[in-house]
Amino acid sequence: MIEHAAAIDRLRARLRTASANQAEYDGHRAAAVAVLLVDRGGVTHLPFTVRSDGLPSHSGQISFPGGTRDPDDGSFAMCALRETREELGLASNYIRVLGELDDVPTPTGYTIRPVVAELDPAGAIYQPNPREVVEVFEQPLTAFTDPAFREDLGAREYRGIHYRVHAYNLGGRRIWGATARMVEQLVELLR
Repeated sequence: MIEHAAAIDRLRARLRTASANQAEYDGHRAAAVAVLLVDRGGVTHLPFTVRSDGLPSHSGQISFPGGTRDPDDGSFAMCALRETREELGLASNYIRVLGELDDVPTPTGYTIRPVVAELDPAGAIYQPNPREVVEVFEQPLTAFTDPAFREDLGAREYRGIHYRVHAYNLGGRRIWGATARMVEQLVELLR
């Protein structure tokens, strides 16, 4: 994996020229998440949240900060930034949006737009909202390229989309499902 500054430059260029696959499904709610990239000594890290157990959906799961798009959100990026501020207390002026990944539809009725953004390390002071987030942790992006941490859960098909499901077992935590699929998109852009 490449050094953080080079990774940001590569992602910015590839996200600018690529057009994300956008999907709309009847009955699905539009949502956005912030796939944040933070420089830790030249190594790109991804912050993840552990969702509170009392939430009506996806409780206890590991995810990126985000949620359902509100009518007042002018864009998916605005939704992702609003949710990041609400869940983690991060100010938008420390976050620079680089672009968007392909939509990720879920069997739970969401179509999630991953918004990729660089988080300035000076602003990476997490203040999780306890109603929504019980923990914030970071993982180096390089961990998701190491097959020792990857578990293949088999092939799936959802609404005509065929994909493999993977889980990543890192530091006693299991990152899987839509979150793992978003990370895999990010890793693929950096290859």
